Amino acid sequence: MHFLKHKKSTLLAILLCIIIGIGMTFYVQDSKQESIKQDTLLYYINLSGKQRQLAQRIVFLSQIVVTNRILNRNNPSSLTELRECINQLNSIHLILRNFVISTIVGDKTHSTLDEIYFGDGNLNVKMEEFLNDANKIFFLQSTQDLFRVNQELLTQLEGDNGLLASLELATLSQQFYAQNLLKESQSNLQILLYVMLLICGLQILLLLGGLEKNKSENK
Repeated sequence: MHFLKHKKSTLLAILLCIIIGIGMTFYVQDSKQESIKQDTLLYYINLSGKQRQLAQRIVFLSQIVVTNRILNRNNPSSLTELRECINQLNSIHLILRNFVISTIVGDKTHSTLDEIYFGDGNLNVKMEEFLNDANKIFFLQSTQDLFRVNQELLTQLEGDNGLLASLELATLSQQFYAQNLLKESQSNLQILLYVMLLICGLQILLLLGGLEKNKSENK
């Protein structure tokens, strides 16, 4: 009888050790995933902020191009930089739009990005119109048409409910989304850690109980 009790205690202790080992493995893996998730979300936040800088730079460069055309100055570097900025902004827009779509397909309860991009914010349409108008600069021959496009870009960017305001809201929404998602992940990690500590406590109690029994039997 004593042998069976001792065997049960040993098996229970081994089982608890296995559970702790599995828990530690999950904890380490989740911690690594948490770090990767933080880096990814920070990457998207930085991209969202860079959109504003590029949009403002595009309007500024378009003004330089118009001024050069009026003054009959040849300044190809401005056109080259303008093209690079447009290409960068287009690439970033596509990356962020795909990210927003992934949040909609997944779990949009954490995010208002879907509303900003495809709802009342209408950022997706605003950005595509802005990029299309910016690309017109490379094909227009008339100075008057260039000036008109430049003014349209400026209005699209800084007008009421314009692109700049939508981009600022998108960046804030990215930050809130990241905070909420990381907060939930950290909460899950804490729960896993508490469960592991509880199991460790149970194992210690079992070991202490076994020692007490051995002392009593030796007496």
